[in-house]
Amino acid sequence: MLRQAVSFIFLILFFTSCDFFSSTSTTSNNKNLQLTGTVIDFTKVDIYPIFSDCENYAEEGNQKECFEQTLIQKLSEQFNKNDLKVKKAVNDSTAIDLLIDNTGKASVVKINSPESIITNFPQLDSVVRKSVTLLPTMKPAVKRGIFVKSQYRLVVFVKTI
Repeated sequence: MLRQAVSFIFLILFFTSCDFFSSTSTTSNNKNLQLTGTVIDFTKVDIYPIFSDCENYAEEGNQKECFEQTLIQKLSEQFNKNDLKVKKAVNDSTAIDLLIDNTGKASVVKINSPESIITNFPQLDSVVRKSVTLLPTMKPAVKRGIFVKSQYRLVVFVKTI
């Protein structure tokens, strides 16, 4: 009977957690969780990329709007310089994924065009890539005080007249 009681107590001690006996390890684990428990949203930036034309805007919303408008304006200027020929009437849209690296240089990641645009505007892909490489260098996006790369999707509506 005594042997069973000792065995029972030994089993209870064996299966209980050591955390009950060590308060320092629990405290240090909680400190580590607090330090590494910060969630960072990498899909958003603190400051958007800025063209030199937009540096005077102090508010984040105005900077973002100026960035978007300037990007569209500069790409439109480049598109208009090219003599785009169409085989057939088109009324569709294409999505351009742009990457602005941590040095402020823009590049094309991917162009998602429907078949109607690919067949009727075969030169559109090369014109888009050339136009993006001719964009001026800008100040890159900032996240927590560090220059970071950021990606944007620009939807271009292609409509022939």
